[in-house]
Amino acid sequence: MDLKITDCQATPSSITLVFSTNGMASVTSASFTVFDPAVSSAPIQPSNASITGNLAKLALSPLTPLNVGDQILVSVTGIVLSPVSPEPPTPLAIGTVVKSLLQIVNGVATPTLVVIYFSENLNTSTPPGASTSPSNASNYTIQSAGGPLLNPASAVYDDSIQATFLQFGPNILQWGQELTITVNNVTDVNGTPIGNGGSNTVYARVGSHDRDGGSGGDGLSRRETKEVTESVEDAVAYPVLTEQVSFSPSSGGGAPTTGALTPVPAGAALATSAAKAVTDVLGWKANSSDPKGFIGALTQAFTLTEVEGHVEATWNPRTYAVQTDLGGGISGAQAVLYSRAKNALDQCLPLLNGLYPLDPDADPEYVKALREMATSQINAIVTELGTVGGPSVLRVNTYFGILLGTTQPITFSGPGATVPQFDPDQIQGTLGELRDTFGIYFQKASQNNPYSNSIQDEQNITNFRVISDYMTSLLQSWISNGQFFVLGTQNQPAFFGTQLVLISRQFSVIAETVNELRFALDSVFIGPSERQTLLLQLATNPAIFLEDMLQQVEAFVSDEGPGLLQNGGRISVTNNVLPVMKSFFGMVREARRPVNVRQLPDGYRTVRVQRAIDDLRDQISELINLVQPIGQQLPAAVQVPEPIQVLFVTPNNPVPSSTPVTLTIAGTGFEEGATCSLAGLPPQPKSGGSQGTPSPVTVRVSGPQFATENLLFAQVSIAGGTAGFVYPYTVIVNNPDGTSASLRAGLAVTP
Repeated sequence: MDLKITDCQATPSSITLVFSTNGMASVTSASFTVFDPAVSSAPIQPSNASITGNLAKLALSPLTPLNVGDQILVSVTGIVLSPVSPEPPTPLAIGTVVKSLLQIVNGVATPTLVVIYFSENLNTSTPPGASTSPSNASNYTIQSAGGPLLNPASAVYDDSIQATFLQFGPNILQWGQELTITVNNVTDVNGTPIGNGGSNTVYARVGSHDRDGGSGGDGLSRRETKEVTESVEDAVAYPVLTEQVSFSPSSGGGAPTTGALTPVPAGAALATSAAKAVTDVLGWKANSSDPKGFIGALTQAFTLTEVEGHVEATWNPRTYAVQTDLGGGISGAQAVLYSRAKNALDQCLPLLNGLYPLDPDADPEYVKALREMATSQINAIVTELGTVGGPSVLRVNTYFGILLGTTQPITFSGPGATVPQFDPDQIQGTLGELRDTFGIYFQKASQNNPYSNSIQDEQNITNFRVISDYMTSLLQSWISNGQFFVLGTQNQPAFFGTQLVLISRQFSVIAETVNELRFALDSVFIGPSERQTLLLQLATNPAIFLEDMLQQVEAFVSDEGPGLLQNGGRISVTNNVLPVMKSFFGMVREARRPVNVRQLPDGYRTVRVQRAIDDLRDQISELINLVQPIGQQLPAAVQVPEPIQVLFVTPNNPVPSSTPVTLTIAGTGFEEGATCSLAGLPPQPKSGGSQGTPSPVTVRVSGPQFATENLLFAQVSIAGGTAGFVYPYTVIVNNPDGTSASLRAGLAVTP
């Protein structure tokens, strides 16, 4: 019989175990032993144990309470089943982490007041302004759905009812608003912080008994009573339609469940097997409309080598290149983690299976249980790190906590990041228990291991240290990269490949939601033909027919959006996908209550249709949140500066004058701050002019004044000279960056 423990929850005073027997039997009695080295070096016996069905509840003595955060091991022996098993069941063991009892049990909100109720009395020994005080308003985070943070004006904790009262100013909370309330930093009277296993978040809806004329009875406002009445009328007035639904299997699931058996076409099973084989070999999800993706996957999956006149193909297993129909998969930080984890698994499992106890008193049952537990936990970590779409942060953190005794929750890179224990003789958790039970430590309390006598014994200890080093190094890599897998974090950078998996899923969700909205409309007699003529007058967007709106959203998430992401990459997100999805979000949001809502059929205003529209709006909003972190602006065009040159000067033949002459210098590549100078050339006699010796000309330049990169203005003062001669000058322009250009004889003074 496959008997195992499927769940174990522990608090300082109690432990709950859930057994699984595949429905063949139930546990009627058993003996329980708890191991918590932080509390006692000796086994801890529960003060009371009760078993109902396959649920066991253990009560611990107040003299030996467990500590929150302790890594404990629960051993179950002497198991008796009903009906009695032919063979005695094997002893079981499971590890877990002791969690806090402190949590939020309820939250109530009005337009000016929020009340939060706790399961335990809070520590009030600190001043109201202290960081851990329950009367410090900064310890309470209130946020409306998809909106900004709402800051309370004050917080007052009442110890007599275990509740905190948060006061808000007028017009901050709105009637009917959905609130998410999170509490941090506060502790119970024993110093245990909230959130350490207990819930520190509660949801509340703002309601007022004075709004709409007071209470409608049973604690409901009249508005709430009206909503309940409308829902009942909706159910009575319109039929409840049903349809057969068949979803494709999830990545780890089996066949879809439907209400009837569907005949399998001939050859379908073979086609499915072939498609799966192609996917496994290429590490690429087959897509008949993506030939480029197929060629790319084929090129990466095989290496072609010419050998003695023929070509041999060598397969390159792509152990972490699983892709979706958008081409996304395990890439970036996740590929690094999974590759390292897979290597650690391949190296650790043979060593783990080869470990043997040096301590002659080691219980064989515990030896086997601890080995199996460590193997299972390492496998679970590696499997989770290889999950397409990103690993579950909670699951990976939990298993690292169980395996290595890491303090929960794990804090990722940055100030205050979790620092792993790297010393194999000091690590806790399952590996620490295995080390102590096997007696394969190197030193304890600065004393050498008395059980290590031969080189084989030392090799056994070395193998454990190698396992420990692999797993602590993997934990350090997780701490450095785990921030990329925290869901719901705004403005968190994301790797393109990993994010595409989530975006691909969300595209499918939106397409399903559009069809669900159509089904809701069908159920209130707004059929396909009527939807094509049902005009929605929107508040800020152009009017649109209802079916046109649905078709636009469906077409984009089914074809256009995926194509843009495949072919346009990150740039298409910012310049195309995001603007379109934001326009859809505004359109669907206004379609819920259009300007002409009173002229629409009554069925459009029913609760079922309104909620279906809300669902579509929320799913579009979630897609916007997923694509924003991977957007990228088009790179700015590189401006290549024109080379500097002087093309002409006007006027180019000024005469001496007592008034300065303004020269216009035309060219290219001039910069602001450019300077101008003149270099004189030998005077030349005019045709038929004087043949004597010319007197010198005095030319002074001031400026120039920068106009554009093609134009400068300079003031020139000219005096002296002999009539009948031409005095040529080379015009020189120097840029601040050291470049210069000149025009020989660009200026000719003619007295």
